[in-house]
Amino acid sequence: MTTNPLGADTDSVSPGSTTSRVWLVAALAHTCEPTDRPAVRDDLMRTWVPEPGSGYRTHDGRRRATWAQLHSRFDLVEVTP
Repeated sequence: MTTNPLGADTDSVSPGSTTSRVWLVAALAHTCEPTDRPAVRDDLMRTWVPEPGSGYRTHDGRRRATWAQLHSRFDLVEVTP
């Protein structure tokens, strides 16, 4: 008897799938920026993309922040294509 009504195998991961990285809120002293500068989504569901230089901005361009500012204020999840 299966407990999964859809019959899907929940233990397997499909080939080619990737796992997103997560950064939890941390103090400013512990905010090393990832070298690949990924696009991230904050806990308010805003997507932040890297700008030339060292900053990040929202897609609409209304907000700007450094990685240290983002990491000290929000839990962040990497946005995968």
